[in-house]
Amino acid sequence: MKNHTFPHTTLATALLLACTCAAAQQGNTASAAVNVAATKTTTDSRINLYRISSLHNTTGLELRQREVPQSVTVIDQDELKARGIHDMAGALKTGGVNVVRDEGGHYRYQTRGFNIDQIEEDGLSTSLHGAYGNPYHNSQSPSDLAIYERIEVVRGATGLTQANAEPGGTISAVRKKPTAERRIGGDISVDRYGKVYSTVDASGALDPEKTLRARVISVVSKDKTFKDDVDGSHYLVYGVAEKDAGATTTVTLGGMMQNSHGHPDPYGLPQANIAFPRDKSLGFKWNKDDYNKANFFAGTETRFNDDWKLNTKVSYTRNDSMSAFGALANENPGYSGLTRGATLPLNGLNRYDNAGRQAAAQIALSGKYRLFGREHDAFTSYTFGQEASNTRWKRIRNNTAYNPYTFQGNEIAYPGWGDYIDRTYYGSKQKTHAFNLGTRVNALDNLHILGGARYTHWSGREFTDYNWWNDQPDNTADRNDKQSRSRVTPYLGITYDINANNSLYTHYSSIFKPQYYRDNKGNFLSPVTGNSYEVGWKGEWLGGKLNTSIALYQIEQKNRPVQLALASGQEYAAAHGKIRSRGLDAEATGNITDAWKINAGYTYNSSKYQKNENVRDLKGGNASKHTPKHQMRLYTSYRLPGAAEKWTIGGGMNYQSSTSSLWGVEQKGYALFNADVQFKINDQFNVGLALENITNKHYFENHPTRMNGANNYLGEPRNIMLNFHWEL
Repeated sequence: MKNHTFPHTTLATALLLACTCAAAQQGNTASAAVNVAATKTTTDSRINLYRISSLHNTTGLELRQREVPQSVTVIDQDELKARGIHDMAGALKTGGVNVVRDEGGHYRYQTRGFNIDQIEEDGLSTSLHGAYGNPYHNSQSPSDLAIYERIEVVRGATGLTQANAEPGGTISAVRKKPTAERRIGGDISVDRYGKVYSTVDASGALDPEKTLRARVISVVSKDKTFKDDVDGSHYLVYGVAEKDAGATTTVTLGGMMQNSHGHPDPYGLPQANIAFPRDKSLGFKWNKDDYNKANFFAGTETRFNDDWKLNTKVSYTRNDSMSAFGALANENPGYSGLTRGATLPLNGLNRYDNAGRQAAAQIALSGKYRLFGREHDAFTSYTFGQEASNTRWKRIRNNTAYNPYTFQGNEIAYPGWGDYIDRTYYGSKQKTHAFNLGTRVNALDNLHILGGARYTHWSGREFTDYNWWNDQPDNTADRNDKQSRSRVTPYLGITYDINANNSLYTHYSSIFKPQYYRDNKGNFLSPVTGNSYEVGWKGEWLGGKLNTSIALYQIEQKNRPVQLALASGQEYAAAHGKIRSRGLDAEATGNITDAWKINAGYTYNSSKYQKNENVRDLKGGNASKHTPKHQMRLYTSYRLPGAAEKWTIGGGMNYQSSTSSLWGVEQKGYALFNADVQFKINDQFNVGLALENITNKHYFENHPTRMNGANNYLGEPRNIMLNFHWEL
């Protein structure tokens, strides 16, 4: 029987967008370009979040979302506050993004079937956890959302501003800046599992002329969860200052320190014919993750005139982490699952000590010029980036089997890591020099061409020191790989304005990612490349308060490594693999009226292998089994009228169709419902109540390598959270 879900869902989405646009059209006003000043706040600040685009920080162009020839999702800060969401994984459960569990219980983010490898903070890129191989070797930790003014997800290849990444998209985050007016506020929230989150945000001018402004944010959080012994805490201090050095130059200096301590759940649960309690954990009570992060940044903006400006930015981040854990798991792909009376072995005791350093700098010039009687935009920049990481891994081999139903987590004391059986050192370093140049040509009043290119010179090194194995010196030859690559990645986008509210656009961009696999002659394979194609429609209503869009896309990733072997048995790789991802994105975000907000999105994705890559990954097969074919995200809130205007009610739904994993473990499709209510006590105080997973749905989170013996993570049961916001 044929599956008719896609056409029905697409029709429903189209009707939703049509109704939304119709409601907005009643109050439509002419749209105008927005120039957001970081030094002042207005009552329209939340509306502006929907109007400006993420390309501002990377190109300097002041473009509205409708003018960007690429799919962009704005994360609604009001929704996050109403629902009590404070972490990146929760925030990115939005339209077009697949949030997946990774090894060790951390999270990865995907769009259009590909991993998001990098996050841009104020236009400078840094790597995300797990972007370059084994996630246990990463010291990166995501920053608390309290420091960000807004977060956006750009879908499709972003080769104009990044390199060394996959073609699915990127995350763009803008840090909070000081305000000229003095203000202080904060939030406190508590949920049913004992999580307590609090933040204080103070900002204002430090001199009567308001030329020196500062902002300080602090976070203290006790991170309890619904699982036994899976909890933690984190602390953050963020500060930023701005100084107007004359009438044309602004200098910014800031920094952040964050410490996170947790008790991880490294392998989740096995598949079993007798269900485990939801709060069951099969890890030891002494399991721990410690992440320490320090970031320092600075920048200048010099405005030569109303048209041209020069920006400089520098950033340095230091990450250190230690993970020590042991848990019951069976990672044998042939394992069929836990049966009545069976035991489950320990998967060894492991410790990872990681250190990472990231530095970036950029100088960018942007402005306007006139040609053939029209005004156009231009931008150019030079960006430097360097990242280095080192890992020390120790393992104590222990496969003692226990009854998982009676396992308490205190059967083995915290080990002395001097008794290790295996020890290996890992390291990597990469450096990037990049130049980009582009222009937005206004060929006609309603025809705009955004074109550019980026030249990237990348160099990298990876090493492995096989130090100790099976309780004796390891004689395996150490690995020390060095290479460099240079590429030019083009970008082209065309936007055609049908009328004051509607635009059509098309887009092409590419990106590349070097790889360390070698061919049969010992040479490194060519980089993996990604080409992104997109056509779509965008609508802008109510003067930019509401944005709608529908996009069709295709992404082709080539030069993927395919493992082969010579007749002698020697293994090598060939750059023969290819994936094609196709789909549709539809969104409506913003204000339908001043009192009614909506954030709705639908995504359809189909990723297929175009060539055989191994005995499992055959031509025509699903290249991203853990990516749902259909995703729907909906959240809406409404401020009641008249005498009840102090009340705001909200609700939403997250739906995804069925998924699988590399090893064929399936999860049926499911929908999660949420609701919230807020009461504005007065201008200074607001209280809210949020309910997540109202129906208490039982489901497993998406994981690329779910198997019968490990990596099955139960989603959070019904949760209720009390939120209190104050502002003086």
